[in-house]
Amino acid sequence: MTEKSVQKPFAAGRGDHSPLENLVRSALVRAGNFSPSRVDGEVMMLMIELANRVIEDVRQHPYWEGGDIDYFNDITEIRAIPDMIMIDGLTAHYFIQQGSEKAMVFLQLYQANMANILHERAYGNKSYQRSITDGGSNTAYCPPSTKKTTDTTTSKTSTATGGNPSSASSGSSSSSGSY
Repeated sequence: MTEKSVQKPFAAGRGDHSPLENLVRSALVRAGNFSPSRVDGEVMMLMIELANRVIEDVRQHPYWEGGDIDYFNDITEIRAIPDMIMIDGLTAHYFIQQGSEKAMVFLQLYQANMANILHERAYGNKSYQRSITDGGSNTAYCPPSTKKTTDTTTSKTSTATGGNPSSASSGSSSSSGSY
């Protein structure tokens, strides 16, 4: 499957992934704090650090099958991580770093999108099939040849204290017992 950059659709034929600089600009536009043409070097250095956090998130994800990924050292570098994961991750980590009220919403969006995208890349878009393997306490799930039946016998014991066997066996009429 060929992946095209979603950052610059007009330039999608030039490469599979966008450079970090373009992803940062998109994340900052989403955050609403900057004009993308006026981003200084300090913000870009911060975003390189946040992009490396996104790389760690992707490395640790159970659906990631792309192997080890190098950290970003420069904003012109490209990594083989889908653009949407990078943009969502940069935005979420930026909001967390800024202490924004939007941080938790964007973090949930980022984590859900990352799981969906990586799952689709790893397993495709197919339905799940499950089979019950526990032998079943529900007879509807258990084939007739493996049904287990148990016979239980219940006996009723009557006592002089109204059915409380512990006080009947003690033989005392003291009321100092615990409740």
